[in-house]
Order: sequence, then C-alpha cells, then structure tokens
Amino acid sequence: MKKYIAAALILIVLIAAGGAFAFFHFFNGGSWQGTWWGVQDAGVNWTGDNMQNLETVTFTRNDDGTITVDHKVQVGSREIEGSLSGEGKVDGGRLQVTLKNGKTESFSYNAVDKTIATPLTNADDTPVTLKELTGDNNDEMERIRSQIVQISQKPENKIDKTPPTFQQALEDGTFASFM
Repeated sequence: MKKYIAAALILIVLIAAGGAFAFFHFFNGGSWQGTWWGVQDAGVNWTGDNMQNLETVTFTRNDDGTITVDHKVQVGSREIEGSLSGEGKVDGGRLQVTLKNGKTESFSYNAVDKTIATPLTNADDTPVTLKELTGDNNDEMERIRSQIVQISQKPENKIDKTPPTFQQALEDGTFASFM
C-alpha cells in the first residue's frame, strides 16, 4: 500500500512540475531576448561558390511587453539592415512582428532544440533557423562571416555597379544600352 502512495505522490509532483514548466513557457513565449544568428543558404552561383547570407537578429524586450527586432544581414563584405526588423508581440511560442514596411511576419521558438524558425527560406525552401549567440559559437559565426567576405571578394564574384562610359560601350560592343 505504501508503494502506491509513494508512486502517487511522485506522479503528482511530476505532473505539477510539468504543468508549471508548460505554464511558464506558454506565458513567457520562449527566449525572445538577446542576439540570435543563422545562415541562409542561397545556393551555388555560376562560379561554383556556395552563396550564403549571415543573418543576425537581436531581440530586445521593451517595458510595454513588445519586442524590438533588429535584423542584420552580412551580404558580401557589407552588413545591411534586414527585411525582418520591426516591433513584435509574443503570442505563445510565436513572435508576431510588424515589419517596417507594415507587413506582419511570424517567428516561432522551438523550446526542444532552442532554435527560432524565421520566415526566411534557404535555396531548398527550408526555413532559416537561428540559434542563440553564445561565447561557444561566436567563433563559428565569425568564421562564416569571414568566408562570406572572402567569396564576395573573388574577382569573378565582384559586381561592378559603375555604368560604362560611352567610349567603353563602343569598345566592348554594348553601346546599344546607350540608345
């Protein structure tokens, strides 16, 4: 009889602890603070290089309960503001973000593997996932940033945005662009 009472007490404690854990995570909505990072795989370019974008997202919890989302993208040798920057509200395990252009996007937090799925997609249409930036993975992130910069600086990957002069267009046969 004592075995059953002890087993019942243990079961009650486990249920209460699991319920408290679920209750906390439901109202907390995940870890929407700090800097998170991930890599968007954009596929292979014409020179055979695996093109990637380093995505960093900083979540800042405000006094009014909203979350400021600051999205940065390493594109080549430049870091630019990403399209996912805006203000968000926690909705369970999701963060509903109103972007600067007025559209709404959703981030979802996976409490099991502690990652965040973004609305961004890789070349194979899988979502770009973010992991929390820590001292342990900062070197990995910086190594990826360095690879992206190195690939972008290869002469065959450079994009010349300077329009040709009329004389250059005559010499290389692209003068039709001036007509």
